[in-house]
Amino acid sequence: MKKFLAIFSFYLIIFSFSYLKAETIIFIDKSKKFLEIREKEKIIAKYEIGFGLESVLPKEKRGDFLTPEGVFKIINIKPSEYKYFLELNYPNLNDLALAYYKGIIEKEKFIKWINMLENKEIVEDSLLGGKIGIHGGGAFKWEKRDGKLYKNYHWTKGCIALNDKDLLELLKYVKNGQKVFILNSQKKFFDILKKFVYPTKIKPFEIFEGELYLKLNEDTYINFYLLENYQGSKKLVIKKWVRGALKEKIESDESGNIPEEEDFKKLFIENLENLLKPYKQLEI
Repeated sequence: MKKFLAIFSFYLIIFSFSYLKAETIIFIDKSKKFLEIREKEKIIAKYEIGFGLESVLPKEKRGDFLTPEGVFKIINIKPSEYKYFLELNYPNLNDLALAYYKGIIEKEKFIKWINMLENKEIVEDSLLGGKIGIHGGGAFKWEKRDGKLYKNYHWTKGCIALNDKDLLELLKYVKNGQKVFILNSQKKFFDILKKFVYPTKIKPFEIFEGELYLKLNEDTYINFYLLENYQGSKKLVIKKWVRGALKEKIESDESGNIPEEEDFKKLFIENLENLLKPYKQLEI
């Protein structure tokens, strides 16, 4: 009976909030240890979080215990040992593309898995790991070091963890298909973009190329073009289009640095819900 009541309560929570608007998104900043619920330009809720091992790197493969970065969607919401589990569609296309570029997965598997994504199937047998999501259990764990207690925010195997009461409140704002944006705002803008661009050209151990559009309003779009050479060189080109006309073009140096980088980073983070795919097809 208790199990039945728990399941009934869970679905009551989920279905009670089916009115949620599509533009409601989840934003997670690993460097600042918070999760925000955004609706258009408003922050309607904010929670403290914990996650995987402390590192500037995103998750790349099974067993690295790192938290992924990029754009994901909630694909399943269910009770779990940590109260509830909001599963994300990790790995996504960007994760697979970068793994192929770095030689973590071979071409045959890469093609198989991107075809699965196109058919809206979940890549579960991936070398990149899986079952990444948001759950309860606490934003941190108290641990003792050198006789002193400290908060360990890096206690999960790669998932994002909230305090149980915050997770229950979060359930009021989420649904399957909800977009979740995860990044580390302390990184260089090039490295943030690298986990958000749609791959357009990949040659293993040679180049990774990607693009992304940002819609500022009905007339104004920004195009981000990113190119990384496996030997270390980086290129970022930013173009501003107004009513179909190119109004501004900015190119980075060979390390991917651009003028006014913090301003572009701020603009990008504040407009995550307006990111758009490029028109190019992936070339491998």
